[in-house]
Amino acid sequence: MLFVLVFASAVFPEVSRAQAPVFEITPVESSIKFHVKASVAIAGKFDKWDAKLTFTSPDETTGDLEITIQAASVDTGALH
Repeated sequence: MLFVLVFASAVFPEVSRAQAPVFEITPVESSIKFHVKASVAIAGKFDKWDAKLTFTSPDETTGDLEITIQAASVDTGALH
């Protein structure tokens, strides 16, 4: 079982009813962490990723979160 947690800091601009919200997710203030429960528990984070949160209207149900993770950037804290 794999759990991925996304901790994101976003800039929340003031939104009028006619505008769709725009959010910036930055790796400086955000992180993507994971925890795998298996015969040996593994936890860590990814150092290289991009994320975009896009809305097509002010309705929050139209939100689309796209995350691209570079698998080679995995960091489990173990020495290689």
